[in-house]
Amino acid sequence: MPAITLRLPAEPETVEAVLDQLGHLWARAEHVPFPDRMAFDLAVIETVSNTIQHGVADPGPLELGVELDAGDSELQATIVEYDAATPEVWPEAPRALDAEIMDAAQQHLTESGRGLALIRTLVTLGFERVGPHNVWRLCRQTGV
Repeated sequence: MPAITLRLPAEPETVEAVLDQLGHLWARAEHVPFPDRMAFDLAVIETVSNTIQHGVADPGPLELGVELDAGDSELQATIVEYDAATPEVWPEAPRALDAEIMDAAQQHLTESGRGLALIRTLVTLGFERVGPHNVWRLCRQTGV
């Protein structure tokens, strides 16, 4: 089954559009247990919300790309901030996100300091800077 792919402006209405697409994903992936669906939904929506709230375009308005996929035993999401400024916590644009950087990002990117920590309890979370884009990758093993 092909992945669901979206490209939308980074604005609050985008959250609803992503939720709708997650519903379409689950209609095609009935094999995914309900607890895994709920955890993945929460992680994806929290990540999208964080990028909308904290992402900065360089230049112009920020756009997000969202790709959602449900395999036999794994759920994956990729969220891209197109033409985004490099987050301050990654001044040298590292290729992978380690625990120390993630802790700094958590403090910097969320008002409550808990958004990324929550996401990390639900999925494996990675970040990389690819050219002018910030790329967030979420993965969850299903049925575990």
